[in-house]
Amino acid sequence: MTLPPSDGIELARVVGTTDGERTGSVPVSDLADMARTLRGTRRSVDETLAALVQSAKHLMPGVDHACVTVMNGSRRKIHARTDDVAADLCKVQYELGEGPTENEIWQVDTVIAENLRDERRWPSFAAAAHERGVESMAAFRLYIDSTSKDLGVLLLFSRAGDTFGPDQQIVGAALAAHGAVALLSARDDENFRDGLASRDVIGQAKGILMERFDVDAVQAFTMLAQISQSENTPLREVALTLIEDSHPTLSVSDGAA
Repeated sequence: MTLPPSDGIELARVVGTTDGERTGSVPVSDLADMARTLRGTRRSVDETLAALVQSAKHLMPGVDHACVTVMNGSRRKIHARTDDVAADLCKVQYELGEGPTENEIWQVDTVIAENLRDERRWPSFAAAAHERGVESMAAFRLYIDSTSKDLGVLLLFSRAGDTFGPDQQIVGAALAAHGAVALLSARDDENFRDGLASRDVIGQAKGILMERFDVDAVQAFTMLAQISQSENTPLREVALTLIEDSHPTLSVSDGAA
């Protein structure tokens, strides 16, 4: 599924069944409440993902640690975690070069390891997880961005073995789907607000030039564009510099408000 405002974003599919009242082992009403929590108020991307990992712990019995990581080539960034154990287990995968985020999740939507003691796909990572008291785990792809090449993953860890059976997998996939939609909505909101801020900064800079040089708006914008091109500097940065030079008592954040 692709969200209209986020071209190139492919969300993971939810595979499973519901009986009209439950999704896997979780009441549909609980998932609906979670979705409203994620999308009902204006949240930043990081706030949305923090709510997602906490929802996973709350809705899925046996989940002790959770995190969301975004990958792009060799770059890895943890955007949300329930605790240090979750963050550590994400980092260990990067360092070892093995684990679900380094292997299978690029090809499939869901990766399950029910018994890390006997896990042979990623022996070094499995041993590291076991040392930290984790016996089973699941990874759910949130989305793939074909434009930026970003891939987002929800990782869940349990101190018990055999935690992620069919019902839990359905719930995890539903959480990932709701979380992905909320995440992309939050990201679009942030981009929109950043765009408004940039336009406001450029508008202020144009006003300064119009007053200082007695030119119209088109001429003022042309002047900004020429400076941007000659100095190989983004237009917004040129505008910010002009505002700060003209009003030295204003900070960058004041000028961008």
